[in-house]
Amino acid sequence: MSFFKAEKVREAASSNWLFIVSALAPHAEAALKKPGRHVSCPIHGGKDGFRLFKNFLETGGGVCNTCGPRHDGFELLMWLNNWDFKQTLDAVGEFLSVEKELSWKEQQQQNQNQYRNQKAKACVNGGYSQPAPAQSAPRPQTPAQPSPAPAPAQAETNVVSLSREQSKPWLMELQEEMERRAERQKAYSAKLQGKIVRIWEEECMPMSSDLVEPMRAYFQNRELLFRWDVVEESDCVRFHPSLSYYDEDGNEVGKFPAIVCAIRDKEGNLVTLHRIYLTPTGKKARVPEPKKMMPVPDDLTVTGAAIQLGVPNEGILGVAEGVETALSAYRATQIPVWATVNATLMEAFEVPKGVHTVLIWADKDKSLTGEKSANVLKARLERMGIQVFILVPKMPIPSRAKGVDWNDVLMSQGKFGFPGARYLRDFIERRAADGSV
Repeated sequence: MSFFKAEKVREAASSNWLFIVSALAPHAEAALKKPGRHVSCPIHGGKDGFRLFKNFLETGGGVCNTCGPRHDGFELLMWLNNWDFKQTLDAVGEFLSVEKELSWKEQQQQNQNQYRNQKAKACVNGGYSQPAPAQSAPRPQTPAQPSPAPAPAQAETNVVSLSREQSKPWLMELQEEMERRAERQKAYSAKLQGKIVRIWEEECMPMSSDLVEPMRAYFQNRELLFRWDVVEESDCVRFHPSLSYYDEDGNEVGKFPAIVCAIRDKEGNLVTLHRIYLTPTGKKARVPEPKKMMPVPDDLTVTGAAIQLGVPNEGILGVAEGVETALSAYRATQIPVWATVNATLMEAFEVPKGVHTVLIWADKDKSLTGEKSANVLKARLERMGIQVFILVPKMPIPSRAKGVDWNDVLMSQGKFGFPGARYLRDFIERRAADGSV
């Protein structure tokens, strides 16, 4: 049977994902009308558990706070409609009227038909006719084959045409607005790297400055009290006294004190910045997203990068999601812990040279997102010959909370809620010696 070639459908889908998802997943309309903004999740409900990526027009991707990212439109539709890849490919191909590829058997049949037609035409043009084929004995009748069973209900896509979707005024207006936004984003991206360097090098001040009281208060409220000069050696945490906060439409909401963290690749090169907006008294600022990562310049990647809190020693390094979690484990064990900012980036974390053992201080979530990402990272690093140990908080998750992390442990139990540094080192040495890692 003929089929859709994935590369051809992907090419046709680029810049058409707004129309595609609107037609094939109408229950995602709320998100389509507010691209880049948090809205109710089309799968789990709630208020703000889902958003489409800002480059949705080109990629078709989005992220669910519970299930994680869907990197392109195919993954998104598979998740939204509970389809497999072939169902999704067929639905998108039909919607875009992409020409199907012939199967090998169909190509053979087509070639034979073309050959017969050309031969017959040559015979007519040459002035003689083709002899009639000899009559063959009648072929025995074979029992009729039962018709294939109908596809399951979930495979039905009710595909409509692209032209029909393009006739909807609100979709066309939104498409034009997203295209204008994409152009503005390109202009912004061209200046982005210079802006990142300027904020970090010219506008931020070191942790040892006397003017960083909001940052000190924020950390003190989370029991993060230890010698900051040790953290400052890696130069990944600074303070900005008045950093602009922009909403999802790019409008400046105001200026706030902020903790600014450098996200670096494993060679130490600055990739982008992570910001925690504060009040003057060290609380989280009253803004929609007090924790925000700046965009990544087009020629760089944040994959594998981290906030490098401390310098690894003895070949042992800790990894956590949030800055607060990383600093909590660092304070309790005196073993440097790097923060990957979120669970998705944890899975892709790249270990620097000289590290033979990684301690993953995993978040304990009701959705199991933190533990799943920790296990993905563990499996990948172990294939590289690196020892990996996952540590999950033992404390229960409160009924109204989404989860707990190691900063919650530090605040409720102090250092006694953590394995000690000497115990961890001895444990690692014993496991390495008996080959049970």
